[in-house]
Amino acid sequence: MPNFYVIHNPHAGNGEHTAVTNNIRNMPNVIEWFDTEYPDHAIYLAKNLAKTLVDAEAVVLVIGGDGTLNETLNGLLQIQRHQYLPIAYIPTGTGNDFARACHIGSSDEVINRLQQIVKPKMINVGKIIGEAPHQTTQYFINNMGMGFDAAVVTQTNHSKWKTYFNKLHFGAMSYAFTAFSTFFNQNSFPVTITNGEEYYHLHQVFLATIVNQPYFGGGLAILPQADLFEEQLDMIVVEKMSFIHFLTLFIGLKKDGRHLKDQKVHHFTLQKGAQIHVHDIQPGQLDGEELGNGSFIFTTTLQTYPFWI
Repeated sequence: MPNFYVIHNPHAGNGEHTAVTNNIRNMPNVIEWFDTEYPDHAIYLAKNLAKTLVDAEAVVLVIGGDGTLNETLNGLLQIQRHQYLPIAYIPTGTGNDFARACHIGSSDEVINRLQQIVKPKMINVGKIIGEAPHQTTQYFINNMGMGFDAAVVTQTNHSKWKTYFNKLHFGAMSYAFTAFSTFFNQNSFPVTITNGEEYYHLHQVFLATIVNQPYFGGGLAILPQADLFEEQLDMIVVEKMSFIHFLTLFIGLKKDGRHLKDQKVHHFTLQKGAQIHVHDIQPGQLDGEELGNGSFIFTTTLQTYPFWI
């Protein structure tokens, strides 16, 4: 039986998951419990667990949204260990795209299944080795975006509408609502992609997103065929378009992926070591966590990590 070390974001999904946390606290194999208190706190907590834990049955149980999960993963991977600490996950956030991609179900379903799992599954996570705006290595589970989707993340995270929709249990709608208001403020920008021996330069980019699974923005299927268990990263680049054109594509994101056939949408299968260069100051996001603004230059690759799902 695993021993759970909990990293809990009490503010995820507007903090309305008391019943979930009460059920977890009553589990006999919860060894330690940590509540996050400020942005990036989960990174610190996870890093400390990776440094100090010698429990051979330890599993880090994350209760929160995709952002809390991302912080935990990045904290754990900052420390070299002989054996990685597996991550279990109970989704209580706004978008919950990782849970959707893994088909792990609701919080209650996950709780019931946690005790039945006997070994972790190895899942591919994206790795970016940055040159600018920061020389740093970071990891993502869902996606990394620059331009429009990152602007939507930033606006949503600081919007009163996110709190409002979370209270109504329609948290994912906050992304859609913000997307329409953000559209008119998003400028186009040039992007260069060096992918193996292939080189691409696009001049009027609106959105550039590297994806590890189908969904972003709370259930929008940007690449329906993407798979967390396949050793592959993809990149979707969308060029600037009219609002009517955008609205048509947006509707397609909720359906069958027909947006991928549009002449303004470009799909690249990234080789390991592909380099991306955004030639303008743009917002960035990593699994819904804000990266700030910058002219991004980085290399992409993959690695596997054990998940208790």
